[in-house]
This record gives sequence, structure tokens and C-alpha cells, in this order.
Amino acid sequence: MSPTSEQRDAMLERVRDSLRTAENRAQGLQRRSSWFILVNLVCGALGTVVAGLAAATGPAAGTGSHAWKVTCGAVAVLTACATLFSGLNHQLAIPDRLAKATTCVARLRALEMEITVTHRDLAEITRQYEDVVAGYQEFMF
Repeated sequence: MSPTSEQRDAMLERVRDSLRTAENRAQGLQRRSSWFILVNLVCGALGTVVAGLAAATGPAAGTGSHAWKVTCGAVAVLTACATLFSGLNHQLAIPDRLAKATTCVARLRALEMEITVTHRDLAEITRQYEDVVAGYQEFMF
């Protein structure tokens, strides 16, 4: 029995719904990764600049031992923030999850194309969709 147009349309809508969800999840991961990297770079750069200026011209917060403590404390906080955000990005596996989400999106787009352009066998497309669901469900639902 050949699949009806309604069955093909239903599968296409299911793939498109999953694709929208996966794209939103991938965009969220991309924003989070970019934000973590930006904070890491800015804090690291500021810590380096403050330390360099202090080495070249003296403490940034006045004179005396108290000024050195404040300057060194500022450098420590900035570099700690840089390290923290770098570690969070890695520990939360954001780059790995983003790569997996991007692969999910690509596979769903390929399925969408197979349904709309190539008109491949619906049973084969359904099997491929089930494979994508099994491997990438955290990005699709």
C-alpha cells in the first residue's frame, strides 16, 4: 500500500516541528557558548592589562601597600572570572552539545528535503526519522 498524501504531509509536519525545536536549542547553545567565551576573553584581557599597567606604572588604585593589594585583588578577580567561565563552558560540554545539535538540525533538514523534493519511500524516511529521534531526542522535544 502506498502512503497517502496526508501521511506524507503528517511526516513532513513532524519533521518540521522537530527541526524548529532543534534549531531553537542549537541557537540557545550558540548564544551561551558565545557569552561564556566573550566573558572569558574580556576578563582575561582586562586582568592582563591591569597587571601590565601596574607593572609598568605602579598600582592602579593609588599609592602604598593598600593600593597594591587592591590592584592585585582586581587582577585576581578578573583572571578568576576568566578561568571560571572557560571551565563552565567546558564542564557543561556546551561545544560538544552544540556540535551534536547542529548535526541533528542537518539531519532533520536532509529529511525535510527528502520528503519535499525527492519523494523517497515514506517507510524509509520514517525509519531515518526514528534514528534521528533515538540519537538526538534531547534537542527535538
